[in-house]
Amino acid sequence: MSTIKAILLGRHNPLLVLIIVSLLVRWATYYYYYLVYKDIGGLHFSPTADEASTYEILGRQLLSGNDLSHELFAYRPPLQPMFIALIYLVSGSTNPLIAVFAQSFVSAGIAILTFIIAKQLRLPAPAQFWSGLIVALDPASVIIGMTLMAETLSNIFLAISIIFVIRLMRYQNMRDAAAAGASIALATLARPTAIYYWVPIVLAVTFLVPGFARNAATLVVVFSIGVLPWYLRNHIYHNIFTFSTVGNFDLLFYGAVSVKSKATGQTPQELEAQFAYELDHRLNQGRNRDQYNYSSKWKFLVSDNPQVNSEISQMALEVFLKYPLEYVITAFRPLIKIYATTSYLNVLGPLRGLEILFNLTLYILGLFAAIKAWTNRNRNHILLVTTLLPIIYFTAIPVLSRAGSGMDTRARTPFTFAIAILAAQSIYWIWNKYNDTEIS
Repeated sequence: MSTIKAILLGRHNPLLVLIIVSLLVRWATYYYYYLVYKDIGGLHFSPTADEASTYEILGRQLLSGNDLSHELFAYRPPLQPMFIALIYLVSGSTNPLIAVFAQSFVSAGIAILTFIIAKQLRLPAPAQFWSGLIVALDPASVIIGMTLMAETLSNIFLAISIIFVIRLMRYQNMRDAAAAGASIALATLARPTAIYYWVPIVLAVTFLVPGFARNAATLVVVFSIGVLPWYLRNHIYHNIFTFSTVGNFDLLFYGAVSVKSKATGQTPQELEAQFAYELDHRLNQGRNRDQYNYSSKWKFLVSDNPQVNSEISQMALEVFLKYPLEYVITAFRPLIKIYATTSYLNVLGPLRGLEILFNLTLYILGLFAAIKAWTNRNRNHILLVTTLLPIIYFTAIPVLSRAGSGMDTRARTPFTFAIAILAAQSIYWIWNKYNDTEIS
């Protein structure tokens, strides 16, 4: 019994326990989804479900020796396809299941990095262990690693960047600034949502750390050097200087569609066809209205016309300004989807209720710790920056851009480590409150 208690309190090989638990949970999920579960048609879960297929296609393109000219690269950064291609090359097989299995190690690594972040934040040893354990068991983090979408790879670089941000705030070392900038760049090259993440980091650290200007410049320059080649790639192949075309596309064909649908009662399909028609006319390439349907929008996802992006943004902004109340109201739907449930857990039927309970408990504990840290007289600025900034940024980005209709808790996984650290701190306080002796 004492051994079990020592393990639960993080006193007995915490890193080894986290590695074992993280991998076993992911491998058990892999076994169920790909060897046990079958849908109504008798098919197993697909590792290339939904958007994951685009990354896998690009991985095969790279493996075949093709260059970066494929149009999918216009809205899919290269790192996840490179990862898939590397696994295919090393394994000698192009079976996506092998790539997903390899990704389970990356997914498990996020739990280990969460433990390291908590240690860097100088949390008590039990809270360090519990933070990693929460990420190891988090259903959203586990499930997103079961497909070849880019969240898992991007998230591990985001977690690494936080380690260097903590060190930067403590020691003001230029090497840590460079490493933080490089990590954020790698996260962005895996998934474009991190493209502006350096902004709140630099602003917060500049405000809190005197004499940070030189290190801030280092972080920004290294980040810019990391992502600039991808801007150039899109300019060369598509005549548009942008990191990804998907952001503006989502803004109009998901965000503005959602707002106007709420305001007018028109169906999303009707509005998608209408917007495609209006956009074509703004670009002086319109046809008859009856030639447009809801699928007409896809031709604007990748375009060689630099005017397309500006017109899309302008049209979306016009809708948002015309219906400000509906814009605010419709923000709640993506917000709920980010924090509520995971679509891929539908296969578990009634058991998915356990995820809701897990999430609710996690958020309550995290909120309690955040409030206490914020209201504490000796405010821990490093803890607040490294937890609240990721939460705020990665919540705001999909809500403001009204990202695609498939959004769910996978949009929450970039900051799961932050909520886990706050929740673990709350558990530590509660444990001490109801036990006679304080643990450390």
